[in-house]
Amino acid sequence: MAISIPSSVFEVYNEALLLFTRPATLVYPAKREDCPNCTYSSFGTRTKSISVYTDGGPIPFERGMPCPYCNGRGYKEIEATTDIECRIYWERKYFIDVGISIDRPDMMIQTISKTSDFDKINKANYLIPHYGDMDKYVNQKFQKHGQSYPQGFKQNKVKYFVTFWKLANQN
Repeated sequence: MAISIPSSVFEVYNEALLLFTRPATLVYPAKREDCPNCTYSSFGTRTKSISVYTDGGPIPFERGMPCPYCNGRGYKEIEATTDIECRIYWERKYFIDVGISIDRPDMMIQTISKTSDFDKINKANYLIPHYGDMDKYVNQKFQKHGQSYPQGFKQNKVKYFVTFWKLANQN
């Protein structure tokens, strides 16, 4: 027999969860943008600066010197970011059980996010949590560790999912 829970219970539950969310920045794969500071050659398949300043560029330089804006590459890699709100668990003992056994390396965090942020998180390379109390994690980048898992009640109109993140450059 299915249990029917009044929608007002979920409204209170969703509001309570908002009290524990923290800001985090998602970092997406870098995209190449043409250098606005120098003239470049796209001869062949590689783009490279020919060390000639482009009028109106942000940093003037002498002909023959490497462009100070792009270091002579002819492009600059720009990482796109977006901010989200999520619940962050810093200690394993507080992690939400997702129903399966997961290899959990040291320096791992778990986030609970709204399903509306699923595509953003799925496309991101890294998460940077902003949480002043956890000094060891300040400005650290975390990579996704496996797939995300749905979490919560089926009757709730607001859906959530759990994602595990490991500290970048950790094995």
